[in-house]
Amino acid sequence: MRQATTLKRTAPKSSASKNRFENPSEQIAYPKEDFNQKVQETAYQLFVARGCAHGYDVEDWLAAEQIVKGA
Repeated sequence: MRQATTLKRTAPKSSASKNRFENPSEQIAYPKEDFNQKVQETAYQLFVARGCAHGYDVEDWLAAEQIVKGA
């Protein structure tokens, strides 16, 4: 019979938050509307590149966000 195992935390929880948006210098430099517009355009380009195959809208949007953030 197998014994139940418990997961142990390997490192103590840091008191400092790891939120990367806490530091204003790391935030996106352009307005949210511009960001959303760029993501929308990039997601559409990914959709067209896939041959206009439906059902991948979330994947395209998330990939487009990463592309725009990296730009």
